[in-house]
Amino acid sequence: MKFKNTYLLLFVFLLLNSFCFGFSKQNPKTDSIAFYAEKRQYEKALNYANTNLAISFKNKKYQDYFDIITAKANIYFKLKDNDKTFQVLFDALHIAEKQQLIHYRIVILREIAKKYSLLVNIAKTRKYISIGRKLAMANKDEYLTHDFNQLSYKINNDEAIPNPDSCLYYLKKLERYSRKLNTANQLYLIQNNYFAYYTLINKPDLAKKYLDSALIYATKNKHKEYLATVYSNLAYYYLIVEKDYKKGEQEYLKQLQLYPNDSTSSEVLSTYYNITYAYEKLNDYKKANMYLNKYIDGTSAKYSEKTNADIKDLETKYRIERVESEYKTKQQLLEAKQSKNKKMFFVFIALLILCVILFYFYFQNTKLKQKNKLQDLESQVQQNIINATIDGQENERKKIASVLHDNISALLSSAGLQLSAFVATHQPPSEEIIKTRTILKEAHDKVRDLSHELLPTLLAKFGLFYALQDLCEKNSNSLIQFEYISKVPQRTHFHEDYEMKIYFIITELLNNILKHSQATKSIVMVEVISNRLLLTIEDNGIGFDAKSKSLDGFGLTQIRARIASMNGNLNINSKPETGTIITIKVPVPNTN
Repeated sequence: MKFKNTYLLLFVFLLLNSFCFGFSKQNPKTDSIAFYAEKRQYEKALNYANTNLAISFKNKKYQDYFDIITAKANIYFKLKDNDKTFQVLFDALHIAEKQQLIHYRIVILREIAKKYSLLVNIAKTRKYISIGRKLAMANKDEYLTHDFNQLSYKINNDEAIPNPDSCLYYLKKLERYSRKLNTANQLYLIQNNYFAYYTLINKPDLAKKYLDSALIYATKNKHKEYLATVYSNLAYYYLIVEKDYKKGEQEYLKQLQLYPNDSTSSEVLSTYYNITYAYEKLNDYKKANMYLNKYIDGTSAKYSEKTNADIKDLETKYRIERVESEYKTKQQLLEAKQSKNKKMFFVFIALLILCVILFYFYFQNTKLKQKNKLQDLESQVQQNIINATIDGQENERKKIASVLHDNISALLSSAGLQLSAFVATHQPPSEEIIKTRTILKEAHDKVRDLSHELLPTLLAKFGLFYALQDLCEKNSNSLIQFEYISKVPQRTHFHEDYEMKIYFIITELLNNILKHSQATKSIVMVEVISNRLLLTIEDNGIGFDAKSKSLDGFGLTQIRARIASMNGNLNINSKPETGTIITIKVPVPNTN
């Protein structure tokens, strides 16, 4: 006999997934739907369900109501009546929506997704996981969000060709929640899931690390099923990865010791079959044959038991039709009574509600109009303040630049000439005279540079497009290159104020690129289309979230205000790691 490794691997993942939710088993009450279902007395279970559903709904005990609904759907699912399973769940979903019970709506969506997952209907599983998870997140329900993430992890892991990236994505989400709870149960589950993931991507060393951690938490929990899972996975690791068949045998024996009186469960039968492989590799064919016979006998007994149970379930399925018919009649009477009571209630208070609503809308409408007027006024005042501030800054730039260039620069030049004439007649010049000339020249140069920075000479003499080209050339260096592209004739001139506003807007944007973008290349493109000046500034930097309000600093606010005052518009297109494109459209004034 040759043991198939692929079968062993399949068994391990099935076992992992069966425990990934970590549901704890509780002993049901002697008179409950769970009690009757466990005894396979499905007729009594459904009678109990239908009786208590009506009572729970009438008394608005919605927790009991939806617990019973879930148990009822599980009974139909066990009986392989999928139509009734989903009918019960979708009816419950409709009730939850109608009653605006958001939490229970999410619970039912989770049950629907689980059922489609068990039927391996991946498309519908994903659909209801997506709907349920969005509602759970909107409702800030971490527990149910965690359940949907577990389902997503499970279906990605169960696919014919699992997607490791998707598995890891949901595994990280599960880990964050498990670390937050910080219970031995949750920590075991996350370690075991990581073992499955690293086994999936064929990284056995990492898988073993997480498996050892899972064993610690399973031992701490004293949880039989968890220990059985870890022993089985350790055996798999020793047999398939390390080829240490003796250690593998020992782990399987530990697993069997957890079930001393069990010879037909799926876990025990799988272990019988797998340990057969271990003994075959150890050349102990006697024990291999013994456990293989146990596997065959147990499988036969289990099949016989399952066949009898299926026959009994089939008989029960037909008897349930009568129970359902009685339940539907009672439900219809109950709904009719509730509907009548609601109508009477609505008629009684309709006029009062109508008056309140009319008054409320009148009051809100008046309040909203006043609020809008105030906001418009505040916005206009703020816009005027910003525009006045910017206009004042630009006027001051002109005045200061003019004073520096025409007065102070001229005085410094004159002083330099007088000092040069003095030196020419008094040779050799003293050291103090030479230092004075140097200081005067440095002061003259700084005044000239400051004057040009406040009002660039190229902008004043040759116009906007020469000045922009010069600006790109000056800002280019070994770290970043600014490329200037103009589709407008270089000699084109606009009004001086217009050109100054555009120039300083571009200057501020280029400064932002230098400070924040980490770009290596930027393009400034200028063109005139339909009597509008179109400016495009693009870079290949790290980008940013253009929708984030926190990035609107005072500089960008000034730019927006200035462009708005020119009847233009600004558009920023940027995402993290994708660079940035800024587009400005401003009406063109009449040219000189």
